[in-house]
Amino acid sequence: MNTAYENASLRNPKPELLEPTHTAGRGNALDNIMSRMPAFNTVPVTTDCPKHGKQRWQVTEAVANAGNVQCQKCQWEHDAQQAKLQELKGDMLASLDIPSEHINADFSQWTVGGDDQTRARIAKIINFAKGYAANYRKGHANILLTGNTGTGKTKLACLIINEIVRQRYYAQMTVAFKRSGQIQHEIKATWDKTSSDSAASYIERLSRSTALIIDEVGEGDTSAVDKWADKDREQLSAIIDRRYQLRLPTIITTNMTDKEFYDHIGDRASDRLRQNIVQIPCVWPSYRVLTGRVRTL
Repeated sequence: MNTAYENASLRNPKPELLEPTHTAGRGNALDNIMSRMPAFNTVPVTTDCPKHGKQRWQVTEAVANAGNVQCQKCQWEHDAQQAKLQELKGDMLASLDIPSEHINADFSQWTVGGDDQTRARIAKIINFAKGYAANYRKGHANILLTGNTGTGKTKLACLIINEIVRQRYYAQMTVAFKRSGQIQHEIKATWDKTSSDSAASYIERLSRSTALIIDEVGEGDTSAVDKWADKDREQLSAIIDRRYQLRLPTIITTNMTDKEFYDHIGDRASDRLRQNIVQIPCVWPSYRVLTGRVRTL
């Protein structure tokens, strides 16, 4: 509560406490701006909200005449919720478990060398990827990125994931990025008798990710022993099959051709993926080779 002295001070401010540019009525810049602003007449309106009850507000005549004046408390709560969602989305983008150079990156940072025809194809791929992310949902198509090392497959996959988070974020969203060989290693770690996890729990947890990248399929993800290699393929197939059951898309990268890839993962997983998949062969030259600095001494 203001004291009498404070009230008096406000009524009769000391001149030295006010700068001339802040004093109203002296033709300063602020007065000039305010004098050019249109006057807004306000009128009282009453809203009857199921949540907040009857409320009385002052709104501009234009808003009142437009009708359908809504409860301002509901609007404030909605705005606060949206601001919180934006904050959480930013936190998720900054902390995704993807290669650090791709965190928060967007499609403007995906550069591929080549001729005009290649650049036109890249533009087509980016347009597809943006639309894919904007409409991402259950039942969406899987994506298979094939091509040689250095063509930007992993980066493109991560850019799509980033865009999915930007466009489709919700509080319970989960994103996973796993190299295929890493999946096999982590599953085998659950076999240790000291592990509190199990292979089944791991597969279920990974399979339920809102968005999942399986990177570098065919790179160190199967044993050299045939019977163990078959078991390794079964683990990968189990994840693909479970996501098929859950109607969750998977983004996959591989240095193999599409035929080699389907042969590698087996008939069951191939059948599930090919029911709804977009294949993107990355057949342009390696960006690392084109931009790399190689010196011979």
